[in-house]
Amino acid sequence: MIGISVITLLFLLTFTTSVQATEFGGHTFSEEYFAIEVDLAVPDPSNPDLIKDLINPGAATGDTDEFEDHQFYMAYMNDSGIETAFSALEKMEHDITFGELLDDAVYDILHPYYPGPLDTTIFHVNATAPFQQLVQHFKTPEDQDVFVTNNFMALIAYSSDPNDRIMDSEDKLYLGYTFSIQELVDAVNGVLEDNMHDYRIGHFDYSSSFEKVGDVYKFGIRYENMFVLWQEIGVAPTGVDIFGAGSQYIQDDTRGIIYGRDIVAASVLDYISFDYEFKTQEMIGANKYVLGTVTTHYNIGETNFLVINENTLPTADWNHTPFVAAPSYTFDVPDDLAGFSTGLPAPLPSAVTVTLNEMAFYLDDDAKARMRMANGFGLTVATATTTFGISLAEDPSVNNQLENETSRTIDLVTGGNTFFFTEFTNKNTYKLKGLFDLWGIDPNADRPVYIIPFTPSDTWVITNVAREYFAVEFAYAYGFTKFLAYELSDTFSMAGTADVYVSSILYFTFTEFSEWYGGEIYHDPAYSAVAALAVDDTSDTGTPPGNGFGAIPGFELISTFLALPPLYAIYRKRRR
Repeated sequence: MIGISVITLLFLLTFTTSVQATEFGGHTFSEEYFAIEVDLAVPDPSNPDLIKDLINPGAATGDTDEFEDHQFYMAYMNDSGIETAFSALEKMEHDITFGELLDDAVYDILHPYYPGPLDTTIFHVNATAPFQQLVQHFKTPEDQDVFVTNNFMALIAYSSDPNDRIMDSEDKLYLGYTFSIQELVDAVNGVLEDNMHDYRIGHFDYSSSFEKVGDVYKFGIRYENMFVLWQEIGVAPTGVDIFGAGSQYIQDDTRGIIYGRDIVAASVLDYISFDYEFKTQEMIGANKYVLGTVTTHYNIGETNFLVINENTLPTADWNHTPFVAAPSYTFDVPDDLAGFSTGLPAPLPSAVTVTLNEMAFYLDDDAKARMRMANGFGLTVATATTTFGISLAEDPSVNNQLENETSRTIDLVTGGNTFFFTEFTNKNTYKLKGLFDLWGIDPNADRPVYIIPFTPSDTWVITNVAREYFAVEFAYAYGFTKFLAYELSDTFSMAGTADVYVSSILYFTFTEFSEWYGGEIYHDPAYSAVAALAVDDTSDTGTPPGNGFGAIPGFELISTFLALPPLYAIYRKRRR
């Protein structure tokens, strides 16, 4: 019963109610830098629980409710007027009640009679997702207050062959939801045990890091045992009413969102690791400029677990064949509510069971062999870039678009000045490891990376389920950026809703690894670049250095907010 929920509305609520904070997690944004882990699931999100201070381990820490967590890692740096803030989800943990599953009208009918049963916990959720966002705040050469944001949008698998390595509309495309729900993992491990297999999916884990070495800031986060659910991008986002055909119990706004029956495959990544380096550099032109560079390094672990909704045996030498199972999940309706019908279209059942289609389970090397069939799959990391506080004089300019997919530069220009650019340098190859014993794939061989930029008008991949999924993700991105806008600027404000953020996307970049097969991807560095400029003397801006001076900040942000539909409850809990 896995799908996209509106959990990110909680993030929007959290950060927009935090904008009055002058201190956050024991720190202020007047500091040169700080790095903290905080829990936002508290009565006053502007005063979160400080779980850990990565710079001052002796700082007071505490968790007022260890079973209700919304835990984030935040790193902040201010160097030469370029403020960089990084946020990453560490985990979220919540009790889900029966009342939080229901449509508002149904809830209102039942609440006068059964307020207690409606608050009965149905199940507990302990989950993580490597959602990350990088926000930079600086002044343009024309002294304009601007925020530039980069955030992960999707992990996409696409069918590839030796003659066509680049992802295009002719390929089969699968959107990947990178999310690990421990209760779901435990249920899958139960299926594995029932079929007498020794393989077990490990518990998810995470670890954050921060250090300042000389004039370079280094920070990052690593996630282990990450679940990925795959769905064809082209399918319509239709769902199923978990209470039975035609009933009106479930939340109206969760209808039409992705449910488990639409998932075509699931896999587990051993780890996803992100490491960042931020530094500034003075550049001398007609005036003095400061470039703030964030270089991104990331590695993606191998896959030893694959579940797919068909039972075709791969043509390979097998230690054992996959087994077939139809996973299901049942939760009980509180006794006092079972059979209740007054004012409802049908009586409430005593229990609800959701059964997925039969799935074939491939383990260990069998998982990689199955992924290598049909010429294999490429893996794409999609990110989105947008700005606030400035109007572009022209659309983003993409250089070298038809020449070399690994040497592209994207400029943002206003008033004749390039105030921000993304440059892909020294990232034209990656290595694929862990497959030598299977097929003799050389772990030291360099394989080409393809960089494909898109503007929203021509992103044919942003359709159907991907479009709805991205809209949900942007709710958090908008909330976090709005929070920072209040904290970092005396003059800048963000009005409107998250829809403003969605409509403000300037460009997507797709980083494509054409060969995958479930091996470990080593790509170091991932991006080399987003460029920001700050000026000391605004009386004569001159001509900014532009992209001829090299790379600047980059972001590869893998993650996702995929959740059980009942996680919608987290937002409802705050709203009520």
